[in-house]
Amino acid sequence: MSSTTRWTLFVVLLAVNVGYQLAFHGTWHQIVVSAVTGAGIIGLLVEYLVRGRRER
Repeated sequence: MSSTTRWTLFVVLLAVNVGYQLAFHGTWHQIVVSAVTGAGIIGLLVEYLVRGRRER
């Protein structure tokens, strides 16, 4: 995965997470969206740390 794609996905997931928290605060689906986007963000960071440093 290229660096541009990785950081674009990171920003999109973060924006969805923040936007959903502001729009649907305290609902059950806000918790689900936060968990899924949070897992995606953590996955991208782990992928960057494991693979991204090897590419250099």
